Amino acid sequence: MVKKVAIFTGNRAEYGLLHPVIRYAATDQALETQLLISGSHLIPEFGMTVSEIDDNGIDNIVAIPLPERQADEKETMLAGFAAIVERGSSLLKKLRPEMILLAGDRFETFAMAVAAFYMNVPIAHLFGGDLSQGGHLDDSARHSITKLAHLHFTTNDDSFRRVIALGEERWRVFNVGSPQMDNVVSGDYSLPDEIAGLLDIDADRPLILFTQHPITTESESAYDQAWESLAALKQLGYQTIITYPCNDAGSEGIIRAINEYADTPFFRVRKSLGRRLYLGCLRIASCVVGNSSSGLMETPLFKIPAVNIGNRQAGRLKVENVIDVPCQRERIMEAIRQAVEDESFRHQARNCTNPYGEGGASRRIWEIVKAMDDRGRLLKKQMTY
Repeated sequence: MVKKVAIFTGNRAEYGLLHPVIRYAATDQALETQLLISGSHLIPEFGMTVSEIDDNGIDNIVAIPLPERQADEKETMLAGFAAIVERGSSLLKKLRPEMILLAGDRFETFAMAVAAFYMNVPIAHLFGGDLSQGGHLDDSARHSITKLAHLHFTTNDDSFRRVIALGEERWRVFNVGSPQMDNVVSGDYSLPDEIAGLLDIDADRPLILFTQHPITTESESAYDQAWESLAALKQLGYQTIITYPCNDAGSEGIIRAINEYADTPFFRVRKSLGRRLYLGCLRIASCVVGNSSSGLMETPLFKIPAVNIGNRQAGRLKVENVIDVPCQRERIMEAIRQAVEDESFRHQARNCTNPYGEGGASRRIWEIVKAMDDRGRLLKKQMTY
């Protein structure tokens, strides 16, 4: 019996994590898959990354456009949230999936969770139970999605225990590891020669991969925080690949800072690298710098150092390859030098713990989804205490 499922993606980072899950679903003849696309995928200022989405054999791909961006970035987020709830609920009514898979904590994802919940579409949620307590809104959104979701796929033991502690019934929660490991194990990323040609870099020299996102509750400081990081990178002189931030409030300030440094000869600025190219850059990078969750969640897979700047990822699971620093130029420079030049620390990074599994998450997710055939039981949520 074929099961009709929907998958939602709203930004480049989450799509990179979901890609192996989407790819596996497309090859499973027991699944009829619908891909719903929205968020920054459809915004030219952030690279129009819908062009990077390959269909993987999925025939039914539907876009949920957002309203025009407004002068107030917070109002832009809220207008986008409302549009996804309204248009997403209409789509779910039309498409009638038996389940929808969501990942992470973005406002676009939260909006889709609200639409699905009130349309009585069971929600499977990936990356629940994570923490990022640095004054950002992600924690609240992530845990809210957990309380709306009906199945939970966590990526590590800490997150698994946290979802249980949030009162979710044990039979709903599965620790499957990170699907990103499936990309790593399969080698599904760009090779060094391709990267060198596309980005005009020397793969034999130290290479920094930099992404800094705004902290929503500190959006007015986003420009100054990014400027400190970029000033440190320029003073150090390492060749650096810089990608644009996500489209949260404060992103315009970060983009302004990036544009002020864009003519630095050893900087390579891209709105988005795309999934394969970004993973390939991780494979050859000397260090990841910024405040993206990628610096904490993906660098252990590639055994490279990460310099985590500021409070955005405070509380998130970190292992031995991560150096935490405040948004201060001198402290950032000191940490990057340690990550790139201190051989004892680089040895520590090469031998760091990987808490995110050994691959196979995509297969496990869909086997569990296919086995959940009691829709009534799924929809009747109960607190465990």
